[in-house]
Amino acid sequence: MKYCLVLSILGLAVPMAALADDSPALQALLDGCYAGTRGCDIDLQGATKTLGKPLRINPDLVSLRNATFDCRMTSGTCLYVSQDGFPHRDKTTLNRLEGITLRGSKAIDGITMNYTDNGNHNINAAMTLISVSIQGFNRGLSLGHNVWGVDMFNVLIGNGNIGIYTQPGTHNAGERSTFAGGTIYNNAVVGLDEESCWEFDFEGTSFDFNTQQMILRGPTAFTGHIENNDTGKPEIVLDALEGVPAGALYMSAGSSITVDGWDAKNPRQPCYVETHLPYNNTKLPAALYGFGGTQGAVCGPGKVVMWDGQPFTGK
Repeated sequence: MKYCLVLSILGLAVPMAALADDSPALQALLDGCYAGTRGCDIDLQGATKTLGKPLRINPDLVSLRNATFDCRMTSGTCLYVSQDGFPHRDKTTLNRLEGITLRGSKAIDGITMNYTDNGNHNINAAMTLISVSIQGFNRGLSLGHNVWGVDMFNVLIGNGNIGIYTQPGTHNAGERSTFAGGTIYNNAVVGLDEESCWEFDFEGTSFDFNTQQMILRGPTAFTGHIENNDTGKPEIVLDALEGVPAGALYMSAGSSITVDGWDAKNPRQPCYVETHLPYNNTKLPAALYGFGGTQGAVCGPGKVVMWDGQPFTGK
């Protein structure tokens, strides 16, 4: 034990074989719930567990609470939230992941919500997240087929590549999801990457120091704080997919945009918001600092207005 602690302190990798893999025992707990042989409100009472394989979590049946998971698998995802492989049942309870911390690597994803049977429009693989921290993954939260209305409260997603990722070509997915409180921060690629059209509602959320903040291909409402340095890239990119609403960002009056160390005479970023179509709408808050670039504040043909509906003049 002391040897493992020394390796951890020195920042050296500990081989999986040297660690107990808790995933079989945890999956057995979950499977007991699914089989009806044990309770389905599983409280791990603050334990730290090492996972060598993904946990299969059925959002219709189980709640999982109060644990830290060190995710040591080398590919795939740490938690797979899905009804795949289970018989259909009417969803009569609201289950959740609560008080969960995930620690991983940029070789894997943190939480994936996905249901692959596109023939059933009544199954929703969404699961409520409450006080969940997702740290160090390639994609912190990946949303796929048959997922809508994900409720997320006080969630932290940071220190990975992408914070929230919506998978391309999703089926029966994307209806309004809410992210209340929490922070998406320090992601090396982007905070939010919509590869499919998705509707998000952020309430009291911070996007802090992601290399880019958002790539949007659906309508997003935002109340909160966006802060970064001048990274040389547009902070927000609005795009669109055929046959669905275009990417748009509607910020509340009391929200704020800040670029630390902003040099208005020598900006590096071409613009703060990059738009691709006239339908890419942006509504700005009253508090703007560093909202500019070498080509101006906004690139492209998208429409931009201030919080009060007046046209943005760039002044």
